[in-house]
Amino acid sequence: MKTLLVCDSGLGGLDIAAKFFQHSAAEKEWELIYFNAFPDRDIGYNDLPSDEIRRRVFHAALEGMLPFKPDLCLIACNTLSIVYEQLAKTYRPAFPVVGIINAAVGLMTDFLRQNPDGELLLLGTKTTIASGVYPERLIRNGIAAQRIRSLACPGLAKLIEQNPAASEVAQCIAQYAQCAKELFPHRPKKLAVGLCCTHYGYVAEIWQQEFSRSFSMVPVLLNPNAALLCHGSASTFSYASRFELSPGQREAMATCFASSAPLIADALRKAKANPGLFKPLYE
Repeated sequence: MKTLLVCDSGLGGLDIAAKFFQHSAAEKEWELIYFNAFPDRDIGYNDLPSDEIRRRVFHAALEGMLPFKPDLCLIACNTLSIVYEQLAKTYRPAFPVVGIINAAVGLMTDFLRQNPDGELLLLGTKTTIASGVYPERLIRNGIAAQRIRSLACPGLAKLIEQNPAASEVAQCIAQYAQCAKELFPHRPKKLAVGLCCTHYGYVAEIWQQEFSRSFSMVPVLLNPNAALLCHGSASTFSYASRFELSPGQREAMATCFASSAPLIADALRKAKANPGLFKPLYE
């Protein structure tokens, strides 16, 4: 059996991992390992002061994956996919790596080509939005720059993975929906919202509700999580992280997968910290 490693900075990528348990028939079976590359209990990649340090820390995380001997690593994280593309200019691990960027750009390009009067709002972490990667590649694909707008949502991913159902999450999204409206001087004829953070898919209904309220129209949600897949299904699941989940977080996230992927729910409830998983190199 081959080993598939799904990597994210936090728990957003579990949404992608769960899709490997939703196929009754498959071309191949995977041993699926979820590698939480969050570097420090209170410091995520978006908190690090420079791209150079982000690359250095993720380099250490990739080296920490070697003992698992993955046949493939899916980077289920927009921020880390961008960091990896920078890092890959000088370093590649001893296993194939696929990021989420190309799948996401393809999804958004298809929508904008099929809807010439449509406009796109990109939502993501501050690192993802500041990189400008998505607008750049969409423009390269022939999409007019004036059809694309971007909004960073700092802190939202952390909030979601503590408990997607928390009232604070809905309040935060409502605020970002109001900020988004200010980016459009006119009412779009058709609006697509690109969820450029794997965490955002957990609260798709809230995005839909708040953006419908702010824009007085129902937006099309483009969630790249469904696009980052490879053939096959998973028969086993394990979870690796440097840190323990908090009790509330453990139960909230396990509940998300209790029906769709019970193996994930069970693994989260039993997960133990492995501080030696990798050593973040901040200096």
